[in-house]
Amino acid sequence: MATKSAKRHMSGAERQQARERAQERAQAALDRLGEGVREVYRSGRWEQWLRSLARFYDYSLGNTILIAMQMPTATHVASFRSWKRDFNRYVKKGERGIEILVPMLVKARDEDDAQNDDEERRRLVGFRVGHVFDVSQTDGDPLPTLVDEVVGTVERYAAVLDAVRTVSAYPVEFVSDLPEGTNGYFRRGELIAIREGMSEGQTVKTALHELAHSRLHDVDHEGMPDRGMREVQAESVAYAASAALGLDTSGYSFGYVASWAAGKTDEEMRACLQAVRDAAKAMVEDLQAAMAE
Repeated sequence: MATKSAKRHMSGAERQQARERAQERAQAALDRLGEGVREVYRSGRWEQWLRSLARFYDYSLGNTILIAMQMPTATHVASFRSWKRDFNRYVKKGERGIEILVPMLVKARDEDDAQNDDEERRRLVGFRVGHVFDVSQTDGDPLPTLVDEVVGTVERYAAVLDAVRTVSAYPVEFVSDLPEGTNGYFRRGELIAIREGMSEGQTVKTALHELAHSRLHDVDHEGMPDRGMREVQAESVAYAASAALGLDTSGYSFGYVASWAAGKTDEEMRACLQAVRDAAKAMVEDLQAAMAE
């Protein structure tokens, strides 16, 4: 990209050419996205990630709500024993468990089966309070991941972040106390938060991801996509916008999109791609205009 001083002296035609080049880079990136995600699905890394994911217990809707109420940022939860046995991770000293309801089952004879007196079944007699812990509350071996952090510097880094702040409808703040595995978040109607201390590349990619959320998912409405599709949309827009700025985030974005797109139909993904193309085009235009000022 050109320096800030050079931007001031560009003619109108040169500015238009710069905008067109940025849009071409964004569209080319989106054209590569599908194949990149398919490569993730075909990789051994995907299988390793799925095996790890299968070890996490599938919690009931009620327990999912309980977990979200106590720790909205929770991503992967397991019991104290399961963290040690299945993942070689240990709950940090002083961490408080997340309360869930554990069913209490007792063995009961199946009276209808006279031919097999040893056959037994279980019946529910109540619930007790149990505790689970989020991965952010543990230390130990890393969990398998599909993403690689975006490393390196970004040309005109400060100008890019200033542009994000300019086009954002909400304050953009840097914070230091985000849970492990959380690089940022968008809080509807309030702010965009970004983890302090990341590389320039990861910081810009995260800022663009949360900016995309703020533009696409600010208001809950009928027809709002589920969380998985919202994450696919935000990361895809961030990937395209990053490419327009000369930043390659494929090592992070392909795996991220693949993980959230798992199980989506071809029709859902086609509709998503159209929404992404429109959102990415508008966001790139706004960022280019802000950086040209």
